[in-house]
Amino acid sequence: MKIPYVSITLTGSPRERGIQYGQAACDKIKRSIENYQCLFSNRAGISWQTAREISHRFIPYIKEIYPDALLEIEGIAAGSGFDFDDILVLNCRSEILFAVPDGCSAIAAVPEMTENGHTLLAQTWDWTENSFDTIVALRIKQDPLPAMVIFTEAGIIGGKGINSKGLGVTLNATSTGKGRVGVPLHILYRGILNKKSFSEAVEVVTRAQRAGCGCFNVASSDGLAGSIEFTPDKFDVLMCEDRPLCHTNHYLSPLIQAEDLKFISTHAHTLVRLNVIRRRTRLAGKLDFPKIEAIFKDHANYPNSVCKHADPAIPDYDRTMTVYTVLMDLNDKIVDFYPGNTCEVSPVRFTLDF
Repeated sequence: MKIPYVSITLTGSPRERGIQYGQAACDKIKRSIENYQCLFSNRAGISWQTAREISHRFIPYIKEIYPDALLEIEGIAAGSGFDFDDILVLNCRSEILFAVPDGCSAIAAVPEMTENGHTLLAQTWDWTENSFDTIVALRIKQDPLPAMVIFTEAGIIGGKGINSKGLGVTLNATSTGKGRVGVPLHILYRGILNKKSFSEAVEVVTRAQRAGCGCFNVASSDGLAGSIEFTPDKFDVLMCEDRPLCHTNHYLSPLIQAEDLKFISTHAHTLVRLNVIRRRTRLAGKLDFPKIEAIFKDHANYPNSVCKHADPAIPDYDRTMTVYTVLMDLNDKIVDFYPGNTCEVSPVRFTLDF
């Protein structure tokens, strides 16, 4: 039976944290590597050895924005028994695949839009069915930087989560088909959660030489939320103002919208999911966790719905589903984590009390 995730607490120096991570998640890291060996071959025609060679081009840019990342990656390799290059590839996996858009539906609401007057941030994560048993929940203590809880694929050091300063982040995969050597998005993920405020988080993305495309949804306990849409050479920040922020897998900024029409044409369900979550958030009134959970269980346009289900007619390496869902309260600093389809599982609560 597949075990959906493991929870790991990491402390100490960057390399020590990496060793703890590698030791605790070595079986899942093996599955992550196997999953991406298959995806690189079938989606991009790239061998694992070629991926290893490509990943080295990103090292100078990782070192520039977050040098401790490379020490953590070294530690993961040492703890798990895999090569440094294998772990580096996992942390550059989106850039090697050019961040192909697929699923993921995100909602954020600022205090005047929520039942408890808190800032809420939530998202489904839709990705390959084979990634279901590679998930890790990381509790990270890294003084003097903020502590955090993040959810990611085994071997990767950045992901969706919340930090002790009340800052949270999720990601929608988007693409214009552009890519270059630069900072991988999973390093940007971690860079955001290393910060203390919304504006600092924005600057992590806007100041970096970005390798690829995406949209980070960032929210903070002081009542701010926004979508940071980016390509290698453009960015825009769409702030939550008069209605809950909703985002799926296409660009909303007029600065970038026209560049991803090709991908919308092959992933039209992104338009459906955005329509569904916008309509349902509007009807829901002031939001809370139960209302957001109900929205994330929606099956309109099944199986390519907000709650996405695997289609058995598709080859297993390409079959996607809602792998997990996160609901975050940035003021209470809690995350409700749903390992699997939102309609089928109960949440596990994570806090920053560790």
